[in-house]
Amino acid sequence: MDLPSGYKPDTEIDNEAMDPVWVQLTAILVARIDAAIYPPGRAIPSLNQLRQEFGVSKGTIVKATNHLAEQGWVRAVHGRGVFVLPRD
Repeated sequence: MDLPSGYKPDTEIDNEAMDPVWVQLTAILVARIDAAIYPPGRAIPSLNQLRQEFGVSKGTIVKATNHLAEQGWVRAVHGRGVFVLPRD
């Protein structure tokens, strides 16, 4: 699945938008990775931090981070967090 374009690191979730919330969140996280806000080798914010920042459910965050992992953007390390992978 291709992510929609136009999302920036500071984009807010729009509950009225056509894109599902998890897709919006995924696109925002990718924008932050591209902008090196979340650099390779470093963890993205925790599930609870993302929940607070974006006001979305745990399931939404899990779906977004799972999609990022499937696409090779991040890797989850049990008990440590979700880490950004280097881009080729």
